[in-house]
Amino acid sequence: MPDLPSISIVIPAYGPTPFLRAVLDGLRAGTQQPEAIYVSHSGSEDPTDWLKEEFPEVTALHSEERLFAGAARNRAAKLVRTDAIAFCDCDTVPATDWVEQAAISLSANDNAFIVGSIGIAQPGGYWGMSVWHCEFSEQAPWRPFGEQRGGASCNLAVRTRDLETVGYFPENFRAGQDTMLFHLLRGSGKRQIFQPKMQVGHFNLDGFPHFSKHLLNQGRHFAKVRMTADMPGHRAVRFWPLSPLLGVAKCGLILKRILSGGQFMTAIRYLPGIVAGTAIWTAGCTYAAATGRFTGRY
Repeated sequence: MPDLPSISIVIPAYGPTPFLRAVLDGLRAGTQQPEAIYVSHSGSEDPTDWLKEEFPEVTALHSEERLFAGAARNRAAKLVRTDAIAFCDCDTVPATDWVEQAAISLSANDNAFIVGSIGIAQPGGYWGMSVWHCEFSEQAPWRPFGEQRGGASCNLAVRTRDLETVGYFPENFRAGQDTMLFHLLRGSGKRQIFQPKMQVGHFNLDGFPHFSKHLLNQGRHFAKVRMTADMPGHRAVRFWPLSPLLGVAKCGLILKRILSGGQFMTAIRYLPGIVAGTAIWTAGCTYAAATGRFTGRY
């Protein structure tokens, strides 16, 4: 086997970080330790002091001014001196072999970046699980290994040189900056590989208010990304009366992915939440496409 790349970890965070200790405990318990860990935080409740005391292996970066996730990741990524970077979020707990799987996957796929699977650390009740199905069905742990176009930067491994080549994450997207980065990496000739063995567990939040606000925001930024780049769905967004068709297609894909894992009862149970979630997502997408207003209060 070729030599495994050295890896640093970058974790963006904003405001209160109730799950950050669990994320760092997960990394500390890992079968392979990274060369460095960066927590790039902005906003209120600066974690620098308790990170220094409880996790001295972590480098904390903080700014009072809010940074969107892309900018927070970039601030840390530009300090990295290892071969590769693995990104997770402050609400995604890595499996014990996460760093090891990232290194193995990058070594085995020289011209690729790796998107891992997203499991569940906290269900978050019915609405939390409904959000999870709407947002992460393509990266569910039962999905097969192989090339894909979706993904989320809460579980991403990429060579540092490849990230630098495409100019890092776009910084003017509150959401969707990972979609744009993946588009840029693919455009530079890199393959996008889904590796279900490289897994994190997501802390889902409970309640309909979070469910509705989050998916409305996701829909808005789907439209912003497609207004910016020629990606699947861009024609329907740019001719906004067709945008509702995207929601119908999204709902169908989510259910297909659940059923592909043999989870028939799960599909039945969460069908109302998935339908409601994709309807809200569609409303956000259509409104943003029609008005050009991509952000809200959330």
